[in-house]
Amino acid sequence: MKVLPARWTRAHAEENPLWLIVLCDLMTNLMLFFLVMYSFVLQTPTKRVEWLKTFEASQLVETPQAKADALIKEFKERESAAALVKLVRESSLSNLADVEVTERTIRVSLRSHLLFGTAQADLKEDTSRTLGQLVLVLKQIPNDVIVEGHTDDVPITAGPYRTNWELSVGRSSSVIDQLISEGIPPSRLIAAGYGPYHPLAPNATAEGRARNRRVEIVILRNTRAANEAE
Repeated sequence: MKVLPARWTRAHAEENPLWLIVLCDLMTNLMLFFLVMYSFVLQTPTKRVEWLKTFEASQLVETPQAKADALIKEFKERESAAALVKLVRESSLSNLADVEVTERTIRVSLRSHLLFGTAQADLKEDTSRTLGQLVLVLKQIPNDVIVEGHTDDVPITAGPYRTNWELSVGRSSSVIDQLISEGIPPSRLIAAGYGPYHPLAPNATAEGRARNRRVEIVILRNTRAANEAE
């Protein structure tokens, strides 16, 4: 075997300093490693446990079962949205309710005179049939539901409620009570009252005030599905 001269070996190393590149990479990796270890030592025991969980395979890779569950939920949401639209179009609600479907919510807006008397929060006797149709759709999905009460800006002068804000909360609570009695789990329901502060139309006309007096049933869609383009 032929041995290269020592002079040739040194000259070749000076012209091609590959060893230096390898050494720099090694030193950089070592520095990063010790920085990570140092930051780990500074954390509290609780934070250390949470930090270590980020390296678990289950956190880094979505399991096939999780993907399947998300797809099934998204499919059910789309079915329910289509069912709500069809329900409103084919029933007596067509002139009294609107359905709006977005990536994040399915919103059903019901005119308040369909459900309540003037300045009242107690449901009319014949409203169980109307809400019952919506319940059939809500039972198909496990999503959370926000019931929003809205009013016009006409001050309240009589009745048990002092302000439109109180009235809007009372109306949303009455609808929630009815949904619970129809079989919707209370853990899925959220009551919200906005008073006159989220109008759909100007309150300067009777038609505008009528549009603003409403109850909106908002179905929160799957966050994962909402972040992906449909």
